Amino acid sequence: MQTFIATLVLMGIIATAMAVGVIFSNRSLRGSCGGTGTDCACSDEHQKKCALKKDHDARANAS
Repeated sequence: MQTFIATLVLMGIIATAMAVGVIFSNRSLRGSCGGTGTDCACSDEHQKKCALKKDHDARANAS
């Protein structure tokens, strides 16, 4: 039981440290290619695949 609690506390400290790092880095969070953002560093081929997948998903949700 002590190992579980120690692991839980350690994971909480790590998660808190990452959150503080994001806050103090003063950078906005960005999505990956195919997300809602317009800035994408992916190849043209990957962007086309993402666009086709979005179109397919939109058609599937419309039916």
